[in-house]
Amino acid sequence: MLKYRKKEILIIIFILSFALVATYYIYYKFKDSRDLKYDSDTLDVIYHEKSGDKVDITKITPVTDSVGLSSKTYSFTIKNNTNTSLRYSISILDDMDEVISDQCEDKQIPKNLIRLSIHGEGEQNNIYTLSDLVNGKVLSRIIKANQEKEYTMRFWISKDTTLLSGTNLHYHGKIEVKDEGTEVAVNY
Repeated sequence: MLKYRKKEILIIIFILSFALVATYYIYYKFKDSRDLKYDSDTLDVIYHEKSGDKVDITKITPVTDSVGLSSKTYSFTIKNNTNTSLRYSISILDDMDEVISDQCEDKQIPKNLIRLSIHGEGEQNNIYTLSDLVNGKVLSRIIKANQEKEYTMRFWISKDTTLLSGTNLHYHGKIEVKDEGTEVAVNY
């Protein structure tokens, strides 16, 4: 009887171990295939969504800021690859390649209706209206040597709009991370 129990226990341990290893492998394979990496000589930027640096608002559903703060997230990590501190900026730019490809120049949501929030580690959530940003710049910060910083952004349509839900207006944008001294991190 004891011999039979030992066999059962060993089989259960083997099955649980196999399931644990398989789950770990599948999760990290999925996570790596989802991340898009953009590099420059000084900064690495890893976008954690399939859309990478692309921002698309396809439905007009005006909401309050408190509801907007629970909308779809665009998360990314910035890493300083140097041995010195760097100043970087995060901007939201129109994705003109996508606008031209979609032939939708006349169907873009007005920027004064697009709200966005950005939240960085150890920072408060900041909310902006896209039209209020100078050249699309959301923020500028300093990152220490070899340090990483994570950010989450959200986009929504302001409750203060007369646009009707369901119209065919939309927005194509992209998140740009730039070393203020050199260049934009690009996908290779």
